[in-house]
Amino acid sequence: MELNLKDRKILYELDKNSRIGLTELAKKIQMSKESLYYRLKKLEDEKIILKYHTVSAHYRFGTVDYKVYLRLKDLSKKKYESLIDFLMENKDVFWIAPCNGRWDLMFGIRAIQMNEFFEIHDMLLEKFSKYIQEKELSISRNALQFNRRWMLDSKEERKTFEFGEENKKIELDKEDRLILNELVNNSRKKIVDISKNTNLSVDVVNYRIKKMEKQKIINGYKCLFNVEKLGLITTKAFVYFKNINQERKKEFIQHIKSLKNSVNVVTTFAPWDLEIIFEIEDYRDYYKIMEEVKDKFSDIIKFYDSVIIFEERKQVFDRTEKI
Repeated sequence: MELNLKDRKILYELDKNSRIGLTELAKKIQMSKESLYYRLKKLEDEKIILKYHTVSAHYRFGTVDYKVYLRLKDLSKKKYESLIDFLMENKDVFWIAPCNGRWDLMFGIRAIQMNEFFEIHDMLLEKFSKYIQEKELSISRNALQFNRRWMLDSKEERKTFEFGEENKKIELDKEDRLILNELVNNSRKKIVDISKNTNLSVDVVNYRIKKMEKQKIINGYKCLFNVEKLGLITTKAFVYFKNINQERKKEFIQHIKSLKNSVNVVTTFAPWDLEIIFEIEDYRDYYKIMEEVKDKFSDIIKFYDSVIIFEERKQVFDRTEKI
């Protein structure tokens, strides 16, 4: 599907707020509500828009994101799919990304207790250790997600979703959990449908959503796109710092935010210090960007590693039933 300017405007606005109403969205894009509905349906049917999701402050619920990076060897296609199936079937694995470069496979485990992570880790080693040449672990400390500027190359300030270790913990009551679980994997779900599924009144659902937005339990609403169908590849940089201080780190992150193809920045506890995701047309453009970044911040960048992400086989945004 070839995107026109209207399509790009639709995707751009939905990436900032995927819960926006059709009337408001049509007004922003200056097209009729009927035409918008048709274009939106086509973007969904063509699998360009894969999911509308809610960005909740899961760090505030007491969970920790553990990300595992594997370099594999002597693994047949059948065994590889068996490994993927093992991860897909585990409800605590929220992200799976086959890749190429420094690592061959990356996946994330969201857990409250560390032993929950190690249970999966130990089962993985029992089944697949002879195929693992190297493994590494990172613990996510803070994450910044940006709206996608490359869609329009807009000059407006980028919308940023931030969450991490500095956010205060919060207790969710039963009603908030029920509502949030309805919104997590479909941020466009209608209030009346949430009301029906939770046995809560429309007024209660509406009030509680607004309350969670105000309290930053809900940080915002975004989209999951099929970037390959948009002619892009996804790359991840693992940046190793030297002589770092907080002021220079902030300048570095601000510069990354200014790059139109950057999507997120994650501060980690790992052998590397930061992870950056880019969505870009060609891997050579990615390396050009990273070399320019390295040159600009040569006083703090020791070196960086990279992967190209082939696909995201699993991406589950939040589950609150464990809290």
